[in-house]
Amino acid sequence: MPQQVTSPLFELYLRYDQWKEEHDDLHDRLRELCNLMRWNPGNFDYPFWGTHHRNVHDKFVAFMEDWQKHLAQEQEIIYPIARAAICGGRMGPAAVLEQEDAIAKQFYDAYLQAVEKVDSPEDCLSLLLQVLMIIAEHFRVEDETLVPAVERLMDEIEYIGS
Repeated sequence: MPQQVTSPLFELYLRYDQWKEEHDDLHDRLRELCNLMRWNPGNFDYPFWGTHHRNVHDKFVAFMEDWQKHLAQEQEIIYPIARAAICGGRMGPAAVLEQEDAIAKQFYDAYLQAVEKVDSPEDCLSLLLQVLMIIAEHFRVEDETLVPAVERLMDEIEYIGS
């Protein structure tokens, strides 16, 4: 009976195209949410803040659910390889991303609690914006460090396999 290979590198190789597609889709959805958050009533007419929050909330929660699933896959497959392939140790990109992920989760939990307590729309939107800013930084770090390194690794694997 053949033994099943379960190394993170093999898992990454098998899932990379799917991961990258999800990554790009989530990044597009993040940009859309950030564009929605640029809305700012110049006259500070507070009743519109509630309407704006209701319009953004469902898209935001759906995005966060998908992002957290994607993030779990990154933590299982991408981060271990990044720690080994990119130097930096506790100051490397994977460590930074893990810290950002934890902070984003704290703000997201605070957002969900604020919504549950029916806090003001301004307070909820402020927390929502904090989460989006942290996740935008997450994508920037990934796109500048992890994605190029993983793509080089995938190219090397393809070259060795040919």
